[in-house]
Amino acid sequence: MTELVFPELRRRPVANRAPVRGVLVRWLAADGSSVHVGDRLAEVGTDGEVVGWVLALATGTLWHQARAGEVLSAGAVVGLID
Repeated sequence: MTELVFPELRRRPVANRAPVRGVLVRWLAADGSSVHVGDRLAEVGTDGEVVGWVLALATGTLWHQARAGEVLSAGAVVGLID
């Protein structure tokens, strides 16, 4: 099983600023769907804007572990690929 983790987010470029918590804005792939390496699976954001994605790190079946709208820290497990 491959864990998908919430990425490290930073506010607008400011030297040496610490990572911030962010939001899993929405899932782009349904729970239980087949995914392939490199697919964009979810949008992530901070301060009301999308700033990145969770990408598939393996090919298989996606299982959501976090809900859209959930506030998360970098490294939190948001999904699994079986």
